[in-house]
Amino acid sequence: MAETGTDGRRRGELRPELKDLVDGTGVVPRAVPLADARAVLEADGAVRVPDAGPDPETLVVAAATVLGGRLRELFGIRPQGGTDSPVLGLHNDGAHLEADVHGRTVRLRDPDEDYLLMHCSAPAPLGGDSVLVDGYALVDRLAAEHPGLHRFLTGHDVDFFGSRVNPPRGVPPVPLLRRMVEYTRGGRRAVRASDYALPVPREPEWDAHLARIEEYSDLLATAFDAAPRFRLDAGDLLILDNYRYLHGRDAFTGSRTLHVLSVRTTEAF
Repeated sequence: MAETGTDGRRRGELRPELKDLVDGTGVVPRAVPLADARAVLEADGAVRVPDAGPDPETLVVAAATVLGGRLRELFGIRPQGGTDSPVLGLHNDGAHLEADVHGRTVRLRDPDEDYLLMHCSAPAPLGGDSVLVDGYALVDRLAAEHPGLHRFLTGHDVDFFGSRVNPPRGVPPVPLLRRMVEYTRGGRRAVRASDYALPVPREPEWDAHLARIEEYSDLLATAFDAAPRFRLDAGDLLILDNYRYLHGRDAFTGSRTLHVLSVRTTEAF
């Protein structure tokens, strides 16, 4: 986390006392051919498709194959990667990004993208292994063993992008209020994480809410540290339920290239 906490420390610190809460929530997705990926995705919420080919456009084919008639919107293939990059902690995808195209407002990204597909074009020579944490398992563990934090995550809104400074063009300045854990109108649960979350503007219990946000950030950092790693090789696809899984990766040395396709289905908010 980039933000400094209420006690002067930085968000996202490892907390050994939280380790029992996160043990077993990390997941290594099953690897199957694309023809079998729909069934595995429906059962597990995540699937890896090895050696799907060198062209990132296979992401579009994969989205149609695993989601079929449930597809509502595709937000375009975007390249990601870099050189000698630091750790990318647990998060889920989604962004509020709009543009004016010939006088018409067009959404380039959506905060409620509910499935995510990644194509590894070139893995890093050293590091860059992937991490998945099952948000449903984590939240269920909190409900049983840490009810105070669970009540906050399910019962209080946060300003999801509140601490983001100098947002890119197209990002509305109006606060985006949501809960870290909530349900779609169809009953589907969404578990979220944001590096930029703050209490909602003018929240009377600001300090208490900020402390809970920081506690959740520490929990996710601890879950990231405890989770097993797996490696995406060139041509591999990773497909996941963006409402269920929080994902990240280790630091890497050298260059790494990934292409990402986020989508919304008929089950999204």
